[in-house]
Amino acid sequence: MTESAPKSDLLPTDFVGTTMAGVQNEDGKFRIYFQNKDYQICEMSLNDPNSTSHTILKLTTATMPAARINTPIAAVSWDNLRQIRVYYITVNSQVQELTYTQGVGWHKDAHLGTAVDNSTCLYAQHQLKEPFMRVGFQSSVAPKTITEACYYQSGWKNRVL
Repeated sequence: MTESAPKSDLLPTDFVGTTMAGVQNEDGKFRIYFQNKDYQICEMSLNDPNSTSHTILKLTTATMPAARINTPIAAVSWDNLRQIRVYYITVNSQVQELTYTQGVGWHKDAHLGTAVDNSTCLYAQHQLKEPFMRVGFQSSVAPKTITEACYYQSGWKNRVL
């Protein structure tokens, strides 16, 4: 006899593949970012690494730019999940940053550039020295290489690798 897992109704099924990104702290608290069946970017919070109990928060509400169907997603966190950044591509092919700060909540932040239509390239990296953030994507300006949006004390600057 085989057991089947309970079925959930979170992810879209009308296209092949979907992307997810995850961040965690040292205690195992985990956040998963994914595009749900309504094509919204969501955060699944798992606060106990030994449990499947979770909460889901929709991030791309009316005040946030809508995500492109099948968008790539990248995420980084630091300071014990007190700071989180999520990146995705909007319906207008803009690379969008969503920012979470503990005590403030989520808000729309920078547009980092225009991605190639249907590109699945997106990554993010955080470090304690400049550039503090690096977000790589396939830009419509230089589609044959990687463009990185880099965050310095003076703000965002793009460079081509």
